[in-house]
Amino acid sequence: MITIIGTAHVFDISEELREEIIRRDPSVVAVELDKQRYNALMSDDRSQNDAPLMYRAMSMIQKKIADDFGVKVGSEMLEAIETARDLGIGVAFIDLPAGLVFQKMMKSMSIKEKIYFVVGLVVGLFTSKEKVEKEMERYQENEGDYMDVLAENMPSISKVLIDDRNKFMAENIKELEKRYDSVVAVVGDGHVPGLLKELEDKDVETVRLKELRAENRTTSNAEVSYSFTYQRKN
Repeated sequence: MITIIGTAHVFDISEELREEIIRRDPSVVAVELDKQRYNALMSDDRSQNDAPLMYRAMSMIQKKIADDFGVKVGSEMLEAIETARDLGIGVAFIDLPAGLVFQKMMKSMSIKEKIYFVVGLVVGLFTSKEKVEKEMERYQENEGDYMDVLAENMPSISKVLIDDRNKFMAENIKELEKRYDSVVAVVGDGHVPGLLKELEDKDVETVRLKELRAENRTTSNAEVSYSFTYQRKN
């Protein structure tokens, strides 16, 4: 059995993610990381002074958005890994090396795409929390159209950053399924539709980001309600 859990680096969903993994009691947890990115997260090394300028700009934008939501970039991936270790099960890194992906993406982009990309980076530096929420709602309302627009306007990014990685991660998930009874794969939510297509011959369950965030809001509201009731009684 394969379970794919869709997450995002910038939302506080770690506890909900942990509960979903524990509930399924898998034999292995696969994460959308390569070993270098994992080591960087573990050492909290996000300076990346030797990385290309645009790569550093992307990292800065992710960090800014994560800060707005009160989390650290990649905290959900580290939570998935920690949960696997608490359960005494294996962890698998299933993604392509980030540096290789970015290098390939920059080489394949047209001038027009690079202009769009740079403009997007500049806009991202000034993106508000509210704007991120609205953009996420737009994606969740019709993810197919959202991804089609990306593929039309920035085909190289769509292919290298999403399609190629989906194929690579799907192959790794298939190999894991051969070795383990059950696999939980934790990936960015935007990869879920593509992975389902690549794994269409497999029995796959999904948990989407909007479900995790709904659980988060329900828990938060319950805590607020309890706190308010407790204060009134005392």
